[in-house]
Amino acid sequence: MKDTQKANQSVARALQIMQVLAESEEPFGVRGISRLIGVSPAIAQRLVCALADSGFVEQDALTRKYRVGLRAFTVGSAFLSGDILVREAKPELQELSDKHGLNSYLAVRRGKSVVYLVTCQSSGPITIKSAPGALSYLHSTSLGKALLCDLPIEEIQRLLGPEPYRKLTTRTKIRLAPLLRELHSATRNGTVVCDEENLVGVFAIGAPLWDANGQTIAAISGALPRHDVTKSRIKAVEKLIREAAERISIRMGAPMRSTALRRKTLKGS
Repeated sequence: MKDTQKANQSVARALQIMQVLAESEEPFGVRGISRLIGVSPAIAQRLVCALADSGFVEQDALTRKYRVGLRAFTVGSAFLSGDILVREAKPELQELSDKHGLNSYLAVRRGKSVVYLVTCQSSGPITIKSAPGALSYLHSTSLGKALLCDLPIEEIQRLLGPEPYRKLTTRTKIRLAPLLRELHSATRNGTVVCDEENLVGVFAIGAPLWDANGQTIAAISGALPRHDVTKSRIKAVEKLIREAAERISIRMGAPMRSTALRRKTLKGS
């Protein structure tokens, strides 16, 4: 029994290390890892060595710090390739990028974060920095706001935590009230805007994806340079994102958007 408990504890700690490395933009040394997961440096060293031997983490030859390894990417890719949501959404995102010049994204909510599943680079000047598996914020991205649209106010408050929220740019909404007004409008319009709230110079429009019960399960978005934004361009991109979201959702078994929105409006009235 003790050996089983010890093995389970080692697995849990190894998974903690993978989570820490996955959520960080910078590699970590053994002592940094030990502090974050609450174990001694010796235990942390033993765990990262085992992960490195299996290819799940890699060590930088110069800094001696660790980052997520190729084996972890392979496992993640296997999940993505077999996931029906990714399979149905990716062609739509690719068309948004190739035909309409939008950097396009698919994401889900996990806990209090946005998790990217698919990113498609356009030929435009915006460079995608968020790879599949990367995390972002709910309050400052069009994806995050789209994922919050259907939730009760109490749940939104719980997920966002205490005000003020983290300020990414001078345009980031850091209070609940203006964010709720935007989400209410988005529920009726079907899209939500991020106007340089997460990254300076980037304008994005997102929309929720929903299931057969009309519940939000994911979100897509399209991003373009802020200097390319005009009223007519916004209207055109909103239409593209809204229609792409509807097509993906229908393939996931959802009702038509007009029906889903009418049901939500009646429910909330």
